[in-house]
Amino acid sequence: MKAGLWIGLAALPLCACTPGYPRLPPLPDKAPPFTTADAAFLQQANEHDLTQIALSKLAVDHARATEVKDLAQTTQKNYEAHRKTLATLASKHDLTLTETPLANDQAAIDRVSHLHGPAFDKAYVTALRDESQANEKAIASATGTKDSDLKSAATGLQKLDEQAISSAYSWMPKLAVRKTHKVAR
Repeated sequence: MKAGLWIGLAALPLCACTPGYPRLPPLPDKAPPFTTADAAFLQQANEHDLTQIALSKLAVDHARATEVKDLAQTTQKNYEAHRKTLATLASKHDLTLTETPLANDQAAIDRVSHLHGPAFDKAYVTALRDESQANEKAIASATGTKDSDLKSAATGLQKLDEQAISSAYSWMPKLAVRKTHKVAR
């Protein structure tokens, strides 16, 4: 017993020299809780993006003016990128985004899909403008959120919509010009 005590006392200073346990890594930041309004905005923004993408895809085959086709390609690319941002944000909060537009948005897409040439150009630009203007209220509802990622998504969507509206307004006069021929009597 004395030998064990002496060995224990001799080993005691060695225990004090061991390094401390490694620190645990910090836990990942938990996303702030989503309110019902936050989830509603996320879904509305997703549906808006789906509608803009669907309208833009139609322009590849139906538009006549190359400028309208270019606008549609840019619009499609921008809204698809924004939709990926929304999907990432939704996955953080265990939400699932819809893959199809709402019935009334699908009806607007179907109305435009039957047109070709200059009639499509005008209808597409008008639909692009109207859809973007209709989304302003949803964007305004997201400004009161505490989630910084959601605010960033709302700001990005607002910029995309402002670009779409300004492009639409710049095209509206060009599409509205009618050539009239005077008939001699």
